[in-house]
Amino acid sequence: MTVRKAKETDRMDIALCISEAFEKDFSVLCKDPSIVAKAINSGIIIDKFYVAELDNEIVGVIAISNCNGRAVITDSSSYKKYFGFVKGLIAKMVLKEEFETPIDYPSTTGYIEFVSVRKSHRRKGIATTLINESLKLSEYSEYVLDVTDINTSAINCYSNFGFEEFNRIKEKHSKQKGFNEKIYMKYKK
Repeated sequence: MTVRKAKETDRMDIALCISEAFEKDFSVLCKDPSIVAKAINSGIIIDKFYVAELDNEIVGVIAISNCNGRAVITDSSSYKKYFGFVKGLIAKMVLKEEFETPIDYPSTTGYIEFVSVRKSHRRKGIATTLINESLKLSEYSEYVLDVTDINTSAINCYSNFGFEEFNRIKEKHSKQKGFNEKIYMKYKK
């Protein structure tokens, strides 16, 4: 397996990895990950992504953004096209907050977003390799990420890398979202 910076030709594969990994979150808008991938495709900021490639197939992605810009921007026309007018408007409102809220960390801090592995390749160590190699390839001295309190496998994975919890924020709409808190973790090179 190879981990490398993403290229423009990887765009749809990146979108598909994200749509599969966050299928439950997107299911309110659409239950088909291939349609979700088409809807979010145009908003992907390629230079923020690293991909894991196995046998010429993108099997995982990770984004590392910073205070100067996030990894995905919202595209309301694409959302309306693929989700319909009403769900497209809802997607714009919800995803804009999730995808585009500015990061309030110094420029030396990378913000890890979208650690995603294709369904067919999960539980094979791809996320671990992807995180390890992308941290080596990126230029930041410190990294921050957030994870939901119910995602214990991700919390354990990040802890094994040396990420340490530094904050918890209660989720306002916990019943609708299916988790109670976001856990913020930090790692220094």
